[in-house]
Amino acid sequence: MPIVYSQAAINARLMAVVSTIDAGAGPGIMDIFTTTSVLAASIPLAKPSGSASGGILTFFTPQAGTTLASGVAATANIQDSSGNPVVSGLTVGNSSAYDVILNDPNIGTGQIIALTSAVIIGS
Repeated sequence: MPIVYSQAAINARLMAVVSTIDAGAGPGIMDIFTTTSVLAASIPLAKPSGSASGGILTFFTPQAGTTLASGVAATANIQDSSGNPVVSGLTVGNSSAYDVILNDPNIGTGQIIALTSAVIIGS
């Protein structure tokens, strides 16, 4: 039988993630990688980076970033401002089927990139 957490416990766990992302002096960073694992963009997150409610961590609208490489966005990782990994394995695409939603996951070098939304669903 799987373990089931209460809504309060899930929200507390998600807020611990927010606290870890926001622990450094500056904002956390979301790195977006292409299908070939090339770093395509680093986007500074808002600070605080998000909040949890109803078992969902919703990130606040972050700052825009400039793309570093061309390709199709596929995955994302989040680190604190000191570069310590916090979350990895987020999916990236252009619909609600993904963790991180971009208007267009086709990235060209030197473009401005901004997130439409990003969530983590707790369990």
